[in-house]
Amino acid sequence: MVEDYPSTSMTMGSTLTNMLLRDLNDFLIQHGKQITNYDCPTLSLENTKNNSIPRVIQEELLVQVPNEDVECVRKLNNNQLIAFNAIMDVIRHKQRGTSKTFLYCTLIANLRSEGQIVLVTALYGIVVTLLPGGRTAHSRFKIPINVETDSFCSIRKQSDLAKLIKETTTIIWDEAPVTNTYA
Repeated sequence: MVEDYPSTSMTMGSTLTNMLLRDLNDFLIQHGKQITNYDCPTLSLENTKNNSIPRVIQEELLVQVPNEDVECVRKLNNNQLIAFNAIMDVIRHKQRGTSKTFLYCTLIANLRSEGQIVLVTALYGIVVTLLPGGRTAHSRFKIPINVETDSFCSIRKQSDLAKLIKETTTIIWDEAPVTNTYA
């Protein structure tokens, strides 16, 4: 059963055993029993200290990261490295809110000042009010409001909207990760 837990080179066998024991104890408690009723290793404070952390989070924290992937940073060219460092700085310092909007507005202004077409969209109307020229994704791309597995955008090949999309150099879609899969 321990093999079912993701491990890394930093994860020791005892850590995996502890995770198994904790999950086994949680299962037994649901059925009115405890691991102490059985001949199993004892759950120590170390074994239970992460009990409040959901298993799915613990699994993500244990995903193995190959060293060659980490070393790829050294292979980035100058422009890639600048972008990488800027993104990592935002993530590491947890800058949220206006910094993203500020960045979007700066990108939009600079690209448009060069005569480029930038489509700015978001899932919710309140967000697009903060972005110059912003429109909801439903409005901009003719996505149905109630999206189903068989839904499709009603953009005709020769329509003005299709021509606009073809001429667009950049699409900024805020909140894209929370958009319905079928949109």
